[in-house]
Amino acid sequence: EMELFFCCGGFICRSCAWNIEESELGLDKCPLCRESLAVTSEADDAAKLIALAKRGVSWAQTDVGRSMIHGEGGFQKQAKAGLEWLNKAAAQDYPLALSGLSDLHREGLKSLVRKSQEKANKLLMKAANLGY
Repeated sequence: EMELFFCCGGFICRSCAWNIEESELGLDKCPLCRESLAVTSEADDAAKLIALAKRGVSWAQTDVGRSMIHGEGGFQKQAKAGLEWLNKAAAQDYPLALSGLSDLHREGLKSLVRKSQEKANKLLMKAANLGY
């Protein structure tokens, strides 16, 4: 598991983040870019997330895609746009995006994704082969 940073798009493992939080240093600034980690609004977080997604950060593209598909996290429900973001992350072989697309193919998504167990299995196998 990782601690993701909306400021720069970087990440560190959760145990490292915990160690920093427990130390004298604390985790009030990003350990990678030094930007403040002060609590912000959902709208600010969504704006930062979309900026990272536009820069090509695969985990951000995945989060934007899922948030748009479900209409959560400060994003309006826009299934088509969300699917596009999820596909961008999957094109980078990001395992979580591949797994998310697998779920969509297994369940279907309105008129955007037709149910296909075969496609779902292929995507899930690709994610598994990438270590997910």
